[in-house]
Amino acid sequence: MAMKNIRTLREEAEALVRAGVANRDQLVAAVPALVALQKAEEALERRAKETHAVIKALSDACTAYARRHPEHVFDKTFAVSPIGVESGDVEIDGRTYHFAHGFDGYIRTDPGKNMTQEFLQGLPEGWAKSRLEIDKTAIRKADPGDKALAASGLMRKAKDTWSEV
Repeated sequence: MAMKNIRTLREEAEALVRAGVANRDQLVAAVPALVALQKAEEALERRAKETHAVIKALSDACTAYARRHPEHVFDKTFAVSPIGVESGDVEIDGRTYHFAHGFDGYIRTDPGKNMTQEFLQGLPEGWAKSRLEIDKTAIRKADPGDKALAASGLMRKAKDTWSEV
């Protein structure tokens, strides 16, 4: 059996959605299509992550070279803005490519370490925000019933999964 591409799988699933699932025959047609589309999406996500890693590595290599040799790469178009953004244009085979090197937030000086709560608490006053978020573990341990959850404005979020065994 030939493998269907993700577009075909999606189009078939869209047709099944339009038809609806109102009886067992429709369910029997829909579940295999659903699982096949889920598998195709997972494969696509893996391929996208792999592609992103290659894009980053190639971008890093191009950036390193261009920043070491700006006068050779960018000729007279290289400039540094008052806020420190480096930029320039390079023409390759009749097409112009623009490069910009600026800043996008902050990271740890040690690339192997994460922005842990402990690290953030050690930053100077005002450099970190405190953020409230729901503690699912604490709620699970308290084991409130539906009425107690509703009294606090909460309800359990449904999670449905279909998979092939």
